[in-house]
Amino acid sequence: MRPLKLVMSAFGPYAGQTVIDFSKLGEQGLYLITGDTGAGKTVIFDAVSYALYGQTSGGVRDANMLRSQYADADTPTFVELEFSFHGKCYKVRRNPEYRRPAKRGTGMTKEKAGAELYYPDGRVPVTRMSDVDKSIVELLGLNHKQFTQITMIAQGQFRKFLDTNTDERSKIFRDLFHTYFFQQLQDKLKQDAAAKRNEFLEQQRRSEQALNGICCAYPAYTEHLQSLALRHYEGCVDEVLALVDTLIALDEKEQQQVAAAETAAAKEVSALQDSLGALAKKQQLLQAIQNAEARIARMQQQIEQEAAASVQRQEVLQKLEAEVNEAQKGEVELAQLQTERQQLAARQRELLQLQDMQQRYQRQEVALLQKRQEYKRASEEYEHLNKLSDVCFDRFLGAQAGLLAHDKLKPGKPCPVCGSCEHPQPVQLAQDAPTENDVEQARAKAEAAQKVRDGLVGEGKALKEHLELDKGLLIGKGMELLGCDDFKLIAEKVQAELKDVNNKITDLRLKMGFLQEKVEQYHKLAKTLEQQKTADKQAEAAAQSMRQQLAGAEGQLQELNKQLAQQQELLVDVNEQELQQEHAKLLAQLRELDLQGKRLYSAIEKNRQIKQEVSGYEARRAACEAEYSFINSLSATLNGTLTGKKRVNLETYVQMHYFDKILQRANIRLLRMSRGQYELCRDKMQDEDSKTGNSKTGLDLEVKDYYSGNLRSVKTLSGGESFMASLALALGLADEVQSCAGGIQLDTMFVDEGFGSLDDSSLQQAIATLQGLSEGHRLVGIISHVHDLQEMIDKKILVRKKRGLQGTGSEVALVVD
Repeated sequence: MRPLKLVMSAFGPYAGQTVIDFSKLGEQGLYLITGDTGAGKTVIFDAVSYALYGQTSGGVRDANMLRSQYADADTPTFVELEFSFHGKCYKVRRNPEYRRPAKRGTGMTKEKAGAELYYPDGRVPVTRMSDVDKSIVELLGLNHKQFTQITMIAQGQFRKFLDTNTDERSKIFRDLFHTYFFQQLQDKLKQDAAAKRNEFLEQQRRSEQALNGICCAYPAYTEHLQSLALRHYEGCVDEVLALVDTLIALDEKEQQQVAAAETAAAKEVSALQDSLGALAKKQQLLQAIQNAEARIARMQQQIEQEAAASVQRQEVLQKLEAEVNEAQKGEVELAQLQTERQQLAARQRELLQLQDMQQRYQRQEVALLQKRQEYKRASEEYEHLNKLSDVCFDRFLGAQAGLLAHDKLKPGKPCPVCGSCEHPQPVQLAQDAPTENDVEQARAKAEAAQKVRDGLVGEGKALKEHLELDKGLLIGKGMELLGCDDFKLIAEKVQAELKDVNNKITDLRLKMGFLQEKVEQYHKLAKTLEQQKTADKQAEAAAQSMRQQLAGAEGQLQELNKQLAQQQELLVDVNEQELQQEHAKLLAQLRELDLQGKRLYSAIEKNRQIKQEVSGYEARRAACEAEYSFINSLSATLNGTLTGKKRVNLETYVQMHYFDKILQRANIRLLRMSRGQYELCRDKMQDEDSKTGNSKTGLDLEVKDYYSGNLRSVKTLSGGESFMASLALALGLADEVQSCAGGIQLDTMFVDEGFGSLDDSSLQQAIATLQGLSEGHRLVGIISHVHDLQEMIDKKILVRKKRGLQGTGSEVALVVD
């Protein structure tokens, strides 16, 4: 990867938009980034790192703190980098999250962080930040840490790497060479060993817990068990299990003895219970006989009471039957009156209908008379209006000459009648002459009156036809009902007969009301009679059942007396009190034997279960112990904790391989820069001393001084010597990281500070070493403010602070001689 052009806007100390055209520096060689202290030299590489990965080079500057404090509020903050990779040009642009003025209204708003990646083949740009991050790593083949390690050599950081111990150097190698897998394997084995040991101890704990529950009722064995428990049964589990078998055998033997004693006692209890049962049966028979006699006495009394009640019920039934027969006559008479009333009601409806027809006929006669009077008035109105219309029309015609003279005859204009242009004596227009509109209104009124008159003619004709029809119907109905066809006689007869019918209906209503009460009384009496009959039948059935029960009770009493006589023959010379005492004694003995048997059964079952559980625990414990021994040995080997062996774990061993290769690459440059005096070596003597120590070794460093022939600590190097060693180590590490990243060769590199501690000769050697780095189309940038470097290196990027009228912030100038 080679940067071509870098654009920084409101980024770090650069207030405005700053452009650095790296293409002007050529394709290889050294160039110097120099300028005022704090002007922003390192920020240039921070901008390159941020544009590619969204992170600064050293991790000191947070991405959200990158906006320039010197920039105007309206100036956007972003970094844009154009770079070439494998001969193709790419462009990436990023901006951090910052606050800017709102485009609408007043106040500030938040500009979200963003990223864009443009490809040389014109494909759609990548615009999501996470996708840009992923695409850059896939394109360059390096993540951020690898990129900064092989392109940015910071003297301060590699001085720490030079002086650090094995633990710290191992953490650095873990990230660079991805050896965390070996550490995970070590930790997994350590965890597995610990887990298997815990499982082994858990089986041992369970076994001990189970053995502590052994049931033992024999003092001699109890003392022995207690002594074994104090040793936590260590190495004597088999002995304890054999003792459990002995206890089970003793308990089973005692269990058989208890069962035999329990059987004998049960037989004695059964015999005593037979005798006690006979006594109890005698008492039961006596009580049953007493109860039967009392029951027989109650039933005899109830039967006598029922006989007396039956006589009373028969008397009541005879009286009710007589009352019902008398009341039933009213029901027949009421039915006859209802029929008569229905006939009168039908005659009443017919008379009322005839009366209604007569009244309707009279109303129609009155309506016809009224309609004739209306017709007469309408005819007179029509004659009057028609006459007025004719008079108005005649007057209108008579006034036409005056209208013609008034409207048409003008001096000098021809007359529309004779054609003369002279009009000596024109007719004068009458003052009250009707107009054409008056004639039309008079004619309209006459026509309207005529329509009214003609309409009344039709209505009168229709009324007359209806009247004739109703008259025929009325006479027909009168002849049918009354045998009369005279209107007056029909009205009189209808009135008289209606009065008579109404009177008869009123009399019937009174009679029916009286009979209705009588009928209701009959129904109540009939219902009462039926209920009394039902109750009598039920009482008779109950009396019959009672007589049958009495016969059964008397037979049962005879049987009980017979059984009592037999039972008394069996209980001759029997002492009930002595039997009760002996029975209670045997029951107490049986309960004690039952409790003893249950205790023995529980102890036997529990000891059997304990033996079974402990046998399983011991089998699993032995398997766990064997697995633990194997895994623990393997874990100690990989974690470097074997007693009497070097304390080098698997990860450190792998890292030692990388470290040796780094030192080989570093020493090529260190020997040249130190004129053959110094060579970096891994401290192998400390590896030998680590067999008895606790600290991890294998990555410690020392320096060999060929002038004195001695090995000594790197901490004894002077400042300039430390810089050369750090630079050589950094370059060696960068070469190895590139090799591990697939042999990727970056076309650019930055070396930050540290040259001020070198003398002139060492400085020349360091520059010569960096010149060697720049061979093969590599461009190496040195970030330094050392004055001698400005004379030794022709191509420069000058960074200076702006002050006063020039504004604030920093600016960049490119110098290429």
